[in-house]
Amino acid sequence: MECQISNPSPRGVFQAHAVKALAARTLRSYFESPTATVTLFVFYLLTGYLFAAPLFLVKIASLRGLIDFVPLLLAFLVPALTMGLLAEELKSGTFETLATLPLEDWDIVLGKYLGFAALHLVCIAGLIFYVLVLALCASPAGLDWGEMLGTLLGLALTGLAFGAIGIFTSSLGKNQVVAFVMAFLVCFVLFILGKTAGLLPGGLGSVVEYIGLDAHMDNLAKGVLDSRDLVYFASLVFTFLYLTVQRLQARRF
Repeated sequence: MECQISNPSPRGVFQAHAVKALAARTLRSYFESPTATVTLFVFYLLTGYLFAAPLFLVKIASLRGLIDFVPLLLAFLVPALTMGLLAEELKSGTFETLATLPLEDWDIVLGKYLGFAALHLVCIAGLIFYVLVLALCASPAGLDWGEMLGTLLGLALTGLAFGAIGIFTSSLGKNQVVAFVMAFLVCFVLFILGKTAGLLPGGLGSVVEYIGLDAHMDNLAKGVLDSRDLVYFASLVFTFLYLTVQRLQARRF
């Protein structure tokens, strides 16, 4: 009698259903605690001031004030949202439970990251309210729609990049405070590099300018959709998610 052995089909790099379930659980956990409420309150309080000040004080119908400060605000808020994504699992021992389930490391990382990304995009989507206010205060022909949409896209991409950095630092240990500080420092360096690039000579200045956020944010805020800017943000996200997966794989051994 011939015996046939069936091999299970490969699952690939990640399993979509597992990623979706983990993302939903992560997003739900934000709203089951004060985290999401506090974050949204602080975010809209500060962005509301940055929006209203130039509009009512100097009569400028623009989102330019958001570009100058909100990346720094995100450098603080995003690490606060991501610091416990993996550090808390490691501290409580639930990561070991996840590791015993039929989950790939990419499932865990993408699930956690996409849960954060959903909350972040909700924050940015709320800024559309400011665009509607500008449309009511100024004639539609007087608005630079490229600037409006480019600004929102730039802030969305900045937060997504910071989120990848945050989940990586969260995977490094069990201490959430350390994860927050490390993520904030990396995000702050990316923020400040763009401010100092003009002080550096020649080629070095060009390299620092590309690494920093400012040049990419400025392009998007002008309504210029350059593939180099999209590649910059995509590279940051992929690099830090990949490093996170490598860190989790190292913990299995």
